[in-house]
Amino acid sequence: MQFTKKLPKLLAGFAAFAFVVSMIGTHTSLSLVSKAQAQATDEIIVTARKRSESIQDVPVAVSALTAAQLQKGNIPMTQDLGKLVPNVALHDMAYAGAGLSASIRGLNYDDTEKSNDPAVGVTVDGVFAANNGGVNLDLFDVESIEVLRGPQGTLYGRNTIGGVININRSKPTRELGAKFQIGVEEDNTKDLQAVVNFPIGDRAGLKIAVRDLNADNWMYNVTTGRNDSDFKDVQSHSIRLNADVTDNITVDFIYDEVDDKSQRNNLAITSNTLPFTFCTGIGAAVAADPLKCASASGDLSAANDYSTTYDAAPFGMTYETENLSLNVDIDLGNHTLKSITGDQDSFEQMIISSWGSPTIVFPVTRNIGFEQFSQEFQLLSDFDGPLSYVLGYYFLDASFDQESGPVQNFVSGQELEATAIFGEVSYDIDEEWSVTLGLRYTEEEKDFFVRNFAGATAVADKFAFQGSGTIPAAGFANAVNEIYEDDYIQHRFIVERNFDNGMVYASVSNGFRSGGIFARCTDPVTCAPFGTEEVINYEAGLRLEPSDALVFNVTAFMADYKDKQEQVTTNGVVCGNLATATCTFSLNAAEVSISGLEIESRYYATENLSLNTAIGILDSDYDSYDDGGVDISDIAKLRMAPEVTFNFGFDYDVNLAGGDLTVSGSYSGRDSYWGQANWKTFNFAQGPNIEVDSYESLDLSATFRAETSNGNQIRVTVFGNDILEEGGRIARPFDAGAFAFAAPAKRQHFGMKIGYEF
Repeated sequence: MQFTKKLPKLLAGFAAFAFVVSMIGTHTSLSLVSKAQAQATDEIIVTARKRSESIQDVPVAVSALTAAQLQKGNIPMTQDLGKLVPNVALHDMAYAGAGLSASIRGLNYDDTEKSNDPAVGVTVDGVFAANNGGVNLDLFDVESIEVLRGPQGTLYGRNTIGGVININRSKPTRELGAKFQIGVEEDNTKDLQAVVNFPIGDRAGLKIAVRDLNADNWMYNVTTGRNDSDFKDVQSHSIRLNADVTDNITVDFIYDEVDDKSQRNNLAITSNTLPFTFCTGIGAAVAADPLKCASASGDLSAANDYSTTYDAAPFGMTYETENLSLNVDIDLGNHTLKSITGDQDSFEQMIISSWGSPTIVFPVTRNIGFEQFSQEFQLLSDFDGPLSYVLGYYFLDASFDQESGPVQNFVSGQELEATAIFGEVSYDIDEEWSVTLGLRYTEEEKDFFVRNFAGATAVADKFAFQGSGTIPAAGFANAVNEIYEDDYIQHRFIVERNFDNGMVYASVSNGFRSGGIFARCTDPVTCAPFGTEEVINYEAGLRLEPSDALVFNVTAFMADYKDKQEQVTTNGVVCGNLATATCTFSLNAAEVSISGLEIESRYYATENLSLNTAIGILDSDYDSYDDGGVDISDIAKLRMAPEVTFNFGFDYDVNLAGGDLTVSGSYSGRDSYWGQANWKTFNFAQGPNIEVDSYESLDLSATFRAETSNGNQIRVTVFGNDILEEGGRIARPFDAGAFAFAAPAKRQHFGMKIGYEF
């Protein structure tokens, strides 16, 4: 099904519904809801501009999710946020530890290498993540999440050309209490969670959070004849201390430890390169068509609704990390000074050998160490007058080292230093008009190296080389040392017009994603530096509250995407390697025009029933794409850019004699979108299917809450995700020239969570 065929009727019906409701709300005010219910309507507070504001007062495209929404069970991981937010596509980046591939308005990064920066930034408790590893979190102990769309670089980190996902976890309550939850779900899933709060005198509190999550593989492995146990295996621990050191100084210290030994499923799909050299080794397993990987994996799995896999060995992607953060708030009267310090030390190991096929064909083990230190200072004004501002300084030091073998043989690493000064000033001209100007100046330097080994070398030998600096006897096939430097000025200008029931705004902003060198490069050509890409975004928004019963928001945008970074992966012969290997060329090759519309609304139909809607429409086209002197803009496809996304949801609350019951539902979906390929040589007729099919998902949940005689709370949640569709679907296809593979995602999933709180 293509949503674009249904789009005119969908929008016409929605527009008629919104018009009728807004007219009723404007003329009769509370005729559809009682005054008591209207007064109880929760105001959503966000920090999209680094200060607390009602979401309806923020001239930024932002969607917010509360802890109550996340507790329904339908949003277990960061990647699931894409169900609820317009023009957002998220999926698991299986080749990075707890990695996230995030696309907002068609701007994305869908690879593992830490030499490249993500297009969508993620912050956790105010600390900005320097890469896309470790941010596809199993959402636990989360207080709120904000998804900001469009360039946000004037206030957030760096390289946020698509937007920002802002995750905030709960602070210590400073009272004695605890929350325990047991989750029992399909696939032998056991999810144990505990959060305990302790008071420390009258001015401080300590919170300890623990989680243990285990699950078997949801796909049956035909080759091994089993469902792999402990397919998902995550343990996490967190300690958070919050204290008022003085009457005007608050300190918030957080320590996190995560040990993720989860595995992934892989499916081999038909290669685009003839002959199918990479798949020749599996011929014995596929008598009918020995040269096509798909016959041994992808096609067979598709026939079983993606409930089976054929990996000779499961794909392991372990992730271990220790994180420290320290936030200090100092009240200076009419200013607040904030210090945000973050430190991360993580290790990832990727072990993959069959790439979805029933035999071992291309074993790769990769060890990756990553460290990040960041320091941010913010000065926020708190005046009664028309002027408000945020001024800040940001410093980031991030480095990685990785070793790969025994077939894909290299070591590489990078040291990154970035500094920035930034500020955003808002001024209320009068009661109706206000303007905002934001600027950020960034300087950064990347010190990169890579050594490609001439022959097959064990990973342990690479460790020895890095430690000793001794050149192996076989020498290097390629050796690069390169320093990449850049500086950039970002801006945002907003004009806002307020009126009785809402406001309208128009803005122009820009953003950049810095250049560098691709960490898997193999020769002087593929190791050539690529430059900075830029996006200029024009946006207009309407934030409307025609009555206490209705919130209706519309955002329109256009973006010019220039010098777009393209990673083009080909057969290894192109760069002098074996046909079974790959080459990845990094090019500033393209310009893209992007435009779209986003509609979000919430309607309180009665005291008990609320309805919410999110619709995203995206139009994106390559204006030019120069690949080796050939313009392929007419055939190239923008990755992870569905034309339509939507979500229709409801919440229904019932007061029962023994407690309260909330029944929630969400019907979401997205149009088809493309994965990654070398569009210059891609064969649309015979190549692998790298188009992710459109899909819809119906999620339902019911939560019952009751108080015990001593005032403690019991909560039981029963939920089902994508309840109408069994099996799985393809989430990420990738054509690497010599071979092609795809990562599947589960569809239908049921579970129950039982919680106790005192």
